[in-house]
Amino acid sequence: MWAIEYDRYGPPEVLELRERRAPALREGQVLVRTLASGLSRIDCLYREGAMRLHGVGFPKQTGFDALGQVVESRCPEISQGSWVSVVLGIEPLRRRGTAVELLAVERSRIGLFPEGFAPSADHAGLVLGSLTSLRALRDGLRVLPGHRVLIVGGGGAVGVAAIQLARLLGATADAVCGSAASETVLALGASKSFDHRSAEDVNQALSGSYDAVLVAAGDPVLWLSAARRGGRVAYVDADSGLRGAVKARGSGVSTSLITAGNGADDLSWLAAQMASGLLKPVVGQRYAITDIQRAHAELGTLPTCGARVIDHQAVTGLAP
Repeated sequence: MWAIEYDRYGPPEVLELRERRAPALREGQVLVRTLASGLSRIDCLYREGAMRLHGVGFPKQTGFDALGQVVESRCPEISQGSWVSVVLGIEPLRRRGTAVELLAVERSRIGLFPEGFAPSADHAGLVLGSLTSLRALRDGLRVLPGHRVLIVGGGGAVGVAAIQLARLLGATADAVCGSAASETVLALGASKSFDHRSAEDVNQALSGSYDAVLVAAGDPVLWLSAARRGGRVAYVDADSGLRGAVKARGSGVSTSLITAGNGADDLSWLAAQMASGLLKPVVGQRYAITDIQRAHAELGTLPTCGARVIDHQAVTGLAP
């Protein structure tokens, strides 16, 4: 099988496409032939060595999430041929990643798509983003029907999922995003779209307007005042979460830092929403697996609306 690996921390050029043996299954695991994976900031932080929580030693594999089809199962709940989503979560004792042809994974990290539904590669852009959004809205912000929610970074992978999930939870969502994403976020169900280039003016106009604020991009401190007293603000970035928590002291606004983690029940629920069409993928950039160096290089430098998806199909030049 093929796998993307790296032997040292560094720039995108450390990533290499290699031939490896297929993993051996243990009891309770399934073997997934991956269709596609998402690309997120955490992938780059791992590769750069900024977050050294990915096993001990090298080589390490890259990729945090994926979707694919089960080709072998040693888990009685999952049959061969099932379509699944996978989020590995933080694994300090393992060096595996999802940018591989075949992935051995435990039931606890798998979401099952409904029988008869085959996801497209584009759905990989929803896996990690929607799980993060669900945890933020439901657990961190405790969003209820009728709540007003502001999503900062509405055009990113977390943001486009959060807009849709907020509506599924019965809330009204507004979005702060780039001008190129404005039409997209409105089409997804945002009631209003605000241009992030006018962030300070927008924030003053919105002061105290929201029950909940999800900050997926931008200045973590600026948007605290958009939440009403007694409201909540959630962050998906550790640095932003720390800065926001310090600034929020005495403000009457609660803050929380959200990590996706992994969870079979949540992943399966999200897979069902994808299959029903209630949760739609928005892909801003697609890359072939053989173009993964460029994908990493462009993350954070080339703006896009929606997720970045790595297509695992059509790999040539390696033995099967």
